[in-house]
Amino acid sequence: MSTTDSHLVHGRRTRPDGPSPVDVISVQSQLVYGHAGNSAAVPPLRALGLRVAEVPTTLLSNAPFYSTLRGRMLPADWLADLLLGVSERGIPQRAQALVSGYFGTVENGQVFADWARTTLKDNAGLAYWLDPVIGDTHTGPYVEPALEAVFREQLLPLATVVTPNAFELGRLTGRDALAQDDAIAAARELLARGPQWVIAHSVEGAPGELVTLAVSHDEVWRWNSAHLPVDVAGTGDVLLALTMAFVLRGEPMPMAISRAIAGVHAALEATLASDVEEFDVLSAAPAAQLPPGRFRGQRLA
Repeated sequence: MSTTDSHLVHGRRTRPDGPSPVDVISVQSQLVYGHAGNSAAVPPLRALGLRVAEVPTTLLSNAPFYSTLRGRMLPADWLADLLLGVSERGIPQRAQALVSGYFGTVENGQVFADWARTTLKDNAGLAYWLDPVIGDTHTGPYVEPALEAVFREQLLPLATVVTPNAFELGRLTGRDALAQDDAIAAARELLARGPQWVIAHSVEGAPGELVTLAVSHDEVWRWNSAHLPVDVAGTGDVLLALTMAFVLRGEPMPMAISRAIAGVHAALEATLASDVEEFDVLSAAPAAQLPPGRFRGQRLA
């Protein structure tokens, strides 16, 4: 069925002419149950007053660590069509930030890269936040090697901010990045490829601690947080979302990250307290808005 023949196309009798405001375009996975990708990032963004255009790359029943998994990766032509619709509605001209996360397939990564290359060239004020979802230390990689190449060769040069975990930072640079000094060196290598900031999380710290690092061409910052006994999906998605939200509010990057870490940590604590199997993302934004101080960054350079 062509679009023009569809019964869904119809005129509206009256409507205002003004386009709806959009702050963020978020191109990530989507779940029915649980929190990862858009299903993790969008609730805190909206809780902080940001308007989000959600573009799914997958439609899945749940995260893949359950005994069953339903749904599918979006076919690449579907994703291309959705991104074309985003452009047709003029959303990139109005948005302040573009986010990408899990693509699911190499074809989806390539479709996004082609669209993003043109879109970012035509919209100089659109900041691109790249979450290079590749895998983790306890899972190994869970995307195809060709998709890692899309991140390294095509998306990194377009990114304003890139937010890998320590495992992904190592995969992108080909070096060990689990310890602090190695992660800083790897982050500087990524900066040479285009981004303005690298935010590396899940870096090894002292026993019982995790380290988050933020590295720009002029600054290096570190945060320590307790390693809580809970393993849920969506923590990296919420960390990016909260950091971006406070940057868009005008906060300096280090302060935005301090707030984001406080929000993620509080949401993990709430998850443990409620004794449920999915991340309590609704607890993140209120905690992030509290007076800063619980997680203060230390400037290393």
